Amino acid sequence: MAALYVPPIQIPDGFTVWSATDWHGQLRAADRLLHAAGLTDGADRWTAPPATALVVTGDVVDRGPDTVGLVRRLASLRAQATLAGGCVALLWGNHEAQVLGGLGGDARIFRALMTFGGGATLLSVGMRPDEWEGRSPAAIAARVDELAPDLLPTLWTFAPYARWRDVLFVHGGPVPFCELDRFERSVDRLWIRDAFFASPDPFPSAAAWTSYRKAGLGQVVFGHTPVERPTWSHAGRALNLDTWRGQHVTLARLGMGQELREAVFLAEPAEPRAMADAPVTSEEIRLFDTDLPAIVDAWVAGERRSPDVPGHNGT
Repeated sequence: MAALYVPPIQIPDGFTVWSATDWHGQLRAADRLLHAAGLTDGADRWTAPPATALVVTGDVVDRGPDTVGLVRRLASLRAQATLAGGCVALLWGNHEAQVLGGLGGDARIFRALMTFGGGATLLSVGMRPDEWEGRSPAAIAARVDELAPDLLPTLWTFAPYARWRDVLFVHGGPVPFCELDRFERSVDRLWIRDAFFASPDPFPSAAAWTSYRKAGLGQVVFGHTPVERPTWSHAGRALNLDTWRGQHVTLARLGMGQELREAVFLAEPAEPRAMADAPVTSEEIRLFDTDLPAIVDAWVAGERRSPDVPGHNGT
């Protein structure tokens, strides 16, 4: 699989934009949402008018009943949307990083993968628990490649973030005091939580967010931290769409010239998880959030340097 650099996605200002996050294998709910929004026929056909974008800010994989089906659906819609004059922007979440890094052989990332519902992804490719329990990440990855050879290469095509007008779409959120080139290349943006949305420094006017403000970014759509319903912070300039705490998934329509508080929402109940998370304390979650970004950054950098990676371009 090719660990190639994928640039951020720029959505034209004149597009109509729908956004979602943290769909975690919920193919049926996603199909219903996309159909209700007029974006698809309820299955695998993109029906949106030209100049329409769908942005999914990560965590398509793990936990839910059909990771492989959802990844394939979104990849198919992405190709169709491009041909129809639209855009489907698929962005990295921390769970995509955990699937790629965990099955890529890093034991610490693999532990995070299997702690936070990664078994559901393995089930969705057609594996049984006895096929992964006690096996090495390399052996599991080989079986995944055999059963679903398109899964990992597709995840490598996800982008770091997207922007539309002054709106930043990203999985976890902006990282304070971080220049955009580092923000783009470091996965800190996937794990950040209250250091962004609960920060006392208002976005984007405070010094902590200078690089984003200078780049013309003034609003943020994100996920990663579950909430009961769509939740705003930073005086309405940041919108969290990860509604898993309310046991449903959400799709938001963002209007041109409107504030995020004026977004229109569609929601569908989530199906039961195919694989529960392992028992984990809030302190353990905090440690994962703190430690994993540097581990994943180092692993990705190694993949991009490796001459054994197909399509390696030396960057």
